[in-house]
Amino acid sequence: MVDILKSERKQIIIEKINADHFVTLDTLVDLLDTSESTVRRDLDELSTEKKLRRVHGGAEKYQSLQEELSNLQKSIKNVHDKESIARFSQTLIDEGDVIFVDAGTTNELLIREIAKDGVTVVTNSIHHAAKLVEKNIKTLIIGGFVKQSTDASIGHLAVEQLSKLNFDKAFIGANGVDADHITTPDIEEAVIKQMVVENAKKTYVLADASKIGHISFVKITSIDKIELVTNARDHELLEKIKEKTRVYEV
Repeated sequence: MVDILKSERKQIIIEKINADHFVTLDTLVDLLDTSESTVRRDLDELSTEKKLRRVHGGAEKYQSLQEELSNLQKSIKNVHDKESIARFSQTLIDEGDVIFVDAGTTNELLIREIAKDGVTVVTNSIHHAAKLVEKNIKTLIIGGFVKQSTDASIGHLAVEQLSKLNFDKAFIGANGVDADHITTPDIEEAVIKQMVVENAKKTYVLADASKIGHISFVKITSIDKIELVTNARDHELLEKIKEKTRVYEV
């Protein structure tokens, strides 16, 4: 094992996270050729210094209120956790439901799991719509300007179409979940999500542990307007969230 000074280890960690936006604990152990406990201490210190954000299984780049990863970048983060959330979320769907499925990587995994008969799915994602059609699921796609980084239809046309629709259930994503609100970096995406929450009998926010405690630029809605599906079993914020809404810990 090569003996690397703490300052050198921390610099290597920062450079890796800046390049990849997210890095696992195992990757850093191999990269630094050091123990897991040493890496954890380094990550904790860097988190305290606001140079990265600790998440389940590793760390991610410290994001500003408006910073947002692309779907490609998100797709390699916390994959197993997102799969668990998606598998559970499909149990919340009943036969004959009309549901809205938001753009996003966890919701993409939910689409793979939908198996109930007679379900109609409304989505604002071109890629989601294509996968739904392949599964012979009745699908309605919301039009509008497509935001390339997240594959979400946004803008006036999307809002106008959504204003005319009602849903039994909605499954949406959020970049941040705190004790009071769910948030996202983009104002126009926030408007779409707000419309969906207003028009759904019940809204589920699918959020892996990395989203809990994070705050983004725009408030989508208050926490009591949604129900939360997450793998963040032991997060200190969950007890506060549970005082205001239902939380499914998967």
